[in-house]
Amino acid sequence: MRKKNGYAAMLGLLIVIAIAMLIYFLEAKAIFGPGRKYANRPVKPEDHPWQMENLLIPEDQIVPVPKKGQPELLEPIKLTASVQRNNAGRGSVKITFGKNCRVTADWSTQYEYDKKIYSIQAQMKGNVVPSKVYSDANGREDKTRLFFIAKGPYTQITQLPDNTSQTEQGTAYIIGWLRPDNTAEGTITITTDQSWSALYPFNTTAQPRP
Repeated sequence: MRKKNGYAAMLGLLIVIAIAMLIYFLEAKAIFGPGRKYANRPVKPEDHPWQMENLLIPEDQIVPVPKKGQPELLEPIKLTASVQRNNAGRGSVKITFGKNCRVTADWSTQYEYDKKIYSIQAQMKGNVVPSKVYSDANGREDKTRLFFIAKGPYTQITQLPDNTSQTEQGTAYIIGWLRPDNTAEGTITITTDQSWSALYPFNTTAQPRP
């Protein structure tokens, strides 16, 4: 009887250890991500622009024109905005607003971090959304701002210290507001599977119309 009880106790101990190890590895995966490739990525999405994809208008449909008081887009507007992350420069994004109210954005950056060199290229297409109204943190509205959204592919190439490289591909989103003085601000978000995302704010200075 004692031998049977000993086997039962040992079996119970092994089960407890197995469960503890399973919980440990599950938590480690949640903290560090699915593998080395995404080890430096945020654990959770920092922004969810994919939840606004319904605002993207198909190519074969007409985009509504801006409302009174918003930028009119009678001529194309081309802006270049500086991009940052955690107060560090992350290249620049070129944004074009067409007379047809379509938007294109091209972002490129190269930087070094933790002995690795990162290069990111993204091309996004979208449109303005005149019906969306800007509201600041205090709830004050500014109906003169014109919202825009665009989406497209991005590629990131990471050069490692041993001179090998890794390639990552995913989806980039840009959302923001165009002001009547031809300045704009917003964010670029990249993600591979929407389980994580990295956010890159951008801002411009006043520029004359072409």
